[in-house]
Amino acid sequence: MSGGVQEFVNQYRIENDGRDPFDDCLIRSGGVASWGYDDGHSEFLSTAIAELMRLAMARDGVMSIEDLRIDSARDEFSRWMESDPLPGSTVWPPSTGERSGRWHHLFLDSSPEEVRLHLRRAETVLTEFAIETKRRRPETVPTFGNSTRKFVNPVTGVTFYGIF
Repeated sequence: MSGGVQEFVNQYRIENDGRDPFDDCLIRSGGVASWGYDDGHSEFLSTAIAELMRLAMARDGVMSIEDLRIDSARDEFSRWMESDPLPGSTVWPPSTGERSGRWHHLFLDSSPEEVRLHLRRAETVLTEFAIETKRRRPETVPTFGNSTRKFVNPVTGVTFYGIF
């Protein structure tokens, strides 16, 4: 079911200056999570969205987050729950990037019910986000590239993403 998640991660790092795809997805997912904020669960929501993005990129062979379709990331929840793999297994390998602690906190330190709850919330937010993107830009297929925008804090230099 994985479509070779670990192979994708290895190739992504080669093509993206050694960066980890989960780390890159987490930066992008923060804007989507803040748009679909779930009181008290924003860290888990952005982590769950980032992981659905990473899994969709692996399945689709997408090496640029900008090209990833929102509906593809949304659909990963049901795909993975149908096959019932365990997070952290060889089929569903953990993130090993700089921000892997967030991945481990949600996927390894939480109960299976909590993991499903947060992934389901992420699926709902991505569904609503795709609908809103399509409403705002009916001529386009909703992707993370045409629905989010990069911002840089002029004081700290920190990069973050928001939605259009």
